[in-house]
Amino acid sequence: MKSITFIRHAKSSWEFNLSDKKRPLNKRGLFDVDFMSSLELIKSFKPEAVFCSTAVRTLETCHAFLKNDVFQANIVTYTDALYVFDHLELLKFITTLSPQLSKVFIFGHNHALTALVNELGTDVIDNIPTCGIVKINFKSSSWDALLKGQVEFKLFPKNLMP
Repeated sequence: MKSITFIRHAKSSWEFNLSDKKRPLNKRGLFDVDFMSSLELIKSFKPEAVFCSTAVRTLETCHAFLKNDVFQANIVTYTDALYVFDHLELLKFITTLSPQLSKVFIFGHNHALTALVNELGTDVIDNIPTCGIVKINFKSSSWDALLKGQVEFKLFPKNLMP
């Protein structure tokens, strides 16, 4: 049994003239990620490994989860391989995961996340919003042979906040 919790980075700032990869979170993004990473449901997952894109906005999102004790820093891998926007590139990365891993978190970007969640999961999602979280469970014992998985939950900030 394998599970992936996909986390889209929180809302980023366009205030400064920076390259896409260097854009930080904006005020709303900081608020959303602090809220989402404080949810007890998220803290209950206990991933064995966490993989994060090297873009500043994903790094800041991941660091908020670290700050709120969702997982420990020693299980996080930061990789340029997740700075992708195509779902096939994201799937290619997933197929290389160690077979010993069963539960992982992936911090990444749209359109790759939404397209891959729709391909691998049972629910159709129009768009994973910023700081959206989707967990999919698979009956497969191998990352390179994932079959359609069951969406366990989808949490989006706008649906949780008053």
